[in-house]
Amino acid sequence: MTSPGRTFEAGNVAASATVTGLIASADFSPGQLVGGRFRIVRLLGMGGMGVVYQARDVELDVDVALKLLRPEFASRPDAFERFRQELLLARQVSSPHVVRIHDLVKHGELWLISMDYVAGRSLEKLLDVEGALAPADALRITRQVALGLAAAHHRHVVHRDLKPANVLINEKGDAAITDFGVARSAGSTGITGSGVIIGTPEYLSPEQARAEVIDGRSDLYALGLILFEMLTGTLPFRGGTPAEMLAQRIVRDPPSVSSLKPGLPAFVVRLCAKLLELRPARRFQSADEVVRAIDHKRVPGLGRARRRMLAACTAALLLGATTVAIVHWNARPASTSTAQPASAPLDLAVLPLVVEGGDANDRDLAAGVARHLADALVGLPGRHDADYDRVRRALVELRFDAATASRHVARVSEALGARRLLVGDLRRDASGITVSLAVRDTTSEQPQWSRSVHATDDDALPARLAGLQAALLAHLGAPPAAAEWPAASTLLALGRMQDATPAPEAFDAALRTVADADDISLWWSLLQRLDRDGRVADANTVARRIADLGTANDSIAARRLRAYAQVVTGDPQSASTTLARLHSTTPDDAVVALLLARAKADLGDYDEALKLLEPIVASDPRDIDAWYALGKYAIQAGDAKRAVDDYLVRAQVLANRLDDRRMRADVSNALGIGYRRLGQLTLAAEQLAHAEQLRSDLGDLRGQAATLRNLATVRSIQGDFAGARAALDKAGAIIRPLGDSGAMADLANDSGLLFEEQGNYREALEAYRRALNLRQSGGDPQRIGESQVNVGFIYYQIGEFDNAQTYSEQAMATYAKVDDRTGTVHAQQNLGMIEVARGDWKAARAAQEASLRTAEELQMAEEGTISHAALAELDQLEGDGKAALEHAARALADFEKRGDVRGATEMKLLGATTHAALGDWAGAAQSIDGLDPTKVENGEQASALSARRGEIALAGGDAVAALAGADAAIARAQETHALAAELGARLLRARALAKLGRGADAVHELAEARAGVARYASVPLRLRLAEVELELGGNDDATTWREARALLARLPAYGRAFAIHAFAARRLGGATADEARREARTTYARVLAHAPLANHETLAALAQTLAIEPGAAR
Repeated sequence: MTSPGRTFEAGNVAASATVTGLIASADFSPGQLVGGRFRIVRLLGMGGMGVVYQARDVELDVDVALKLLRPEFASRPDAFERFRQELLLARQVSSPHVVRIHDLVKHGELWLISMDYVAGRSLEKLLDVEGALAPADALRITRQVALGLAAAHHRHVVHRDLKPANVLINEKGDAAITDFGVARSAGSTGITGSGVIIGTPEYLSPEQARAEVIDGRSDLYALGLILFEMLTGTLPFRGGTPAEMLAQRIVRDPPSVSSLKPGLPAFVVRLCAKLLELRPARRFQSADEVVRAIDHKRVPGLGRARRRMLAACTAALLLGATTVAIVHWNARPASTSTAQPASAPLDLAVLPLVVEGGDANDRDLAAGVARHLADALVGLPGRHDADYDRVRRALVELRFDAATASRHVARVSEALGARRLLVGDLRRDASGITVSLAVRDTTSEQPQWSRSVHATDDDALPARLAGLQAALLAHLGAPPAAAEWPAASTLLALGRMQDATPAPEAFDAALRTVADADDISLWWSLLQRLDRDGRVADANTVARRIADLGTANDSIAARRLRAYAQVVTGDPQSASTTLARLHSTTPDDAVVALLLARAKADLGDYDEALKLLEPIVASDPRDIDAWYALGKYAIQAGDAKRAVDDYLVRAQVLANRLDDRRMRADVSNALGIGYRRLGQLTLAAEQLAHAEQLRSDLGDLRGQAATLRNLATVRSIQGDFAGARAALDKAGAIIRPLGDSGAMADLANDSGLLFEEQGNYREALEAYRRALNLRQSGGDPQRIGESQVNVGFIYYQIGEFDNAQTYSEQAMATYAKVDDRTGTVHAQQNLGMIEVARGDWKAARAAQEASLRTAEELQMAEEGTISHAALAELDQLEGDGKAALEHAARALADFEKRGDVRGATEMKLLGATTHAALGDWAGAAQSIDGLDPTKVENGEQASALSARRGEIALAGGDAVAALAGADAAIARAQETHALAAELGARLLRARALAKLGRGADAVHELAEARAGVARYASVPLRLRLAEVELELGGNDDATTWREARALLARLPAYGRAFAIHAFAARRLGGATADEARREARTTYARVLAHAPLANHETLAALAQTLAIEPGAAR
């Protein structure tokens, strides 16, 4: 078996046809003398870089291996010099476990590399024949390869393409690494020379896949994959295309090797896991460490996440076989990653025109001509031709410039899935300009059609090109179309807009030219570039000018352009209508489908948007815009897991392979949002910090500010308020000079979130209301709904429950209009909390359980955890101690896993409250052990923590410490306007004062609390006030109990009802006291039935303290 990306065996000549065709002129025969000293013995194999022979060095009388380099690697002086320097570096590596490179050999115009000949076979071939190896053999080979890597890394040589095909096993069973230095050079001497990932995709490390700077630890990751394969016979990331396997590797650790090979020694499992850590910092830091670990059978500690995973599962490595030749991803035969999936083949693809000479203007003119031709063909009835961007992406991946593409018709055709290619050139001489075109396919060296036109000067060129286009359409059998061509100056401006990064003057020239030329292709290229670059104001200006052109031109291209302008100017409904008609007429037009998906998403119809995008990537897996849009809309639809795992990682791989810096930034930003939605805050922060730097480097101010706002949100959730504030301040400094009201609204919203996380609710409300006002003028329903949820939540926090319910219900209605399920979950959670405060706990539970079901269905980890936390609080209020502790423990684990400091603290506080309600003061103290009120940055939580500590002290008889805790809690609550926390602390203070014999002060404190509860009319707080009033006694205890019973009639499951009734029995006399005592016993028994078994004794002790009869505790 041979996996995708592997080299080819000598016996498989048919499979090697592409490689053979490249070097057919360089075949050597057995017995032939090469380079004056090497006599060919036999062909060993072939690969993407060339062929490998066994030869005899007649001068030294030893066998060597000769690798013949493909001609294009030796034809460029700059590339060849770099290749030579790296070979010299690799020659310095000296180890019995490294195949030594001897020298460069020249034979005529050909170059070869001579190296040690190893009698034996590759590890790949060994695994192909024998399957998985015994653990002892796998460890021996791993150790020897690590020794070879150590020798190389000490010389600062990184292999970059380590795989079983590059590990040779001699006849004694010893291992040696081959092809050092070659992989590095092959990647850097490509025809375009930028943005190409070096190595074989099955064995790339995550950092290689992301095109990051790498070191020796990348080789160690590949060594981990090889060890995995030796132990299991397969790879951990299996199935799908190489790009799909690579995408998985970027975002997750592989499964444990023990899941595929149970019974392996624990040390071997840990060794493999340490080599395969996702982050280089968590792997072995050197190959020497690997050798020591194997010698001592001891692996340094793994990260916590990996230890947890190793306890549960593990997975697999690879298969295959071949020779010593290296195959470079994107430089290997097109029969692997460049092949298209089964989909309708393209009729024709227009390639860039070749330009003789180095005149920049002529190159731009040629680019404009090619773009105009391609645009003229797309959308013609009955045809399926490639759009210009699709061709550009394929050529970048292949590393082909125009000249190389025209020489490799078969390769380009296969990569694009096109039946025919339109190739051509532009030449200028003293007599004028000549443009030649030819239609080529893979069946013949001769073109199917060709034509040349000559213009004496630039002014005469458009008429000649119009005739050329008409002749081409006639040959293709396409209906004749308007063939009026713009002036050469317009074509020149159009060509300059095709650059990867057009110069600022190119935009200025295009704006000046397009106003007079009124050329659809130039309008489109200009709007597309401004839109993609995030230049919102400029894009809107151009879009409005396009709208002003009117509808006289009814061509497909013109209608598509007008729809694009409608999308940019914020009229997705009109755009959707126009694009839907176009899509029904030209369903294969990916550009129309992509725009229609965007319009649908802008209207909130994410499901339809995703349906439109899936066929695009099925037809063109390189369509990075479609992959990115899939990820973005999946996140907006609430499916962040699918967005990250299936879509955005593919966009990230493509961005690296295509060297698309702007898309790298966009994808990193989207991944940050996706990881945040999944609760993986550390990864979210890493991606967002990377995106912010990329956008800063690009000069994308709006994008940079948006990423800073996203980063501030993550920092805030992590409890890093200083970092969050710094990010928001930096974003504000960027946004304010731009005068962008939408961006200012977003900034105000994020500022509100930061105040909320800190517990500064009044400041949060002001910021959230400011954001809502700005967003309502903008009309974006998702953002309006978000602001309504935020305003509603803050009103809840400050006790204005009517306002809270009004805004939350408005948010539900806003989200329902656009079927935004994520927003609906947030609004449901708001309403659930409000119903708790209002005392309708049945409705509250229904709302929280509904939000939990939706969150779990959509894999919204953060929202699901919040729902569990809300249910834990509800369970505690309803006296179900067991369920409360279980829900709280689950939520706490999730919050801690994500690094959500505020959420984790909230659950610890709830745990303490639940244990206290069960009479378990030791458990309460343990729940908040390690928390320091002076170091908790959220003011409300710091207040609650001081109060919990005070309550624990009071239960232990230390009223002085309880009073100090209450005072600290009140002070911190007042700082942040956290009224509920302040009132709870005042109740504690009243109890402590009473315990200290300061009755008058206690009565005064209760009066303060009573006045506060009148403002913050939360039912749980009203019940707590009644309990404390009855505990301490007052002037009208009968009225207090009667009012409490009225509330309890609606809430029969209230967990502290037994305490209210018990205190009432103390204060009241006669039959009323007996009735209160009976109700205390009944409600106590219900709490006991739902308490953890471990707390039955603490509850019994509490019952005795409250004078509830001991029998109730049995």
